[in-house]
Amino acid sequence: MKHNGKQPQQHEKFLSKTQEVLYQKEFKQADRVYQQLSQRGNRS
Repeated sequence: MKHNGKQPQQHEKFLSKTQEVLYQKEFKQADRVYQQLSQRGNRS
């Protein structure tokens, strides 16, 4: 199973790269929401 050509490894790399981008997008969104919430909490 290990020696099955270079295809699987490259596919895994591609997947991890895509996941990284998705995680970064989600993190930025969550960070923005968190900042908005904390600002709202500080005002009241």
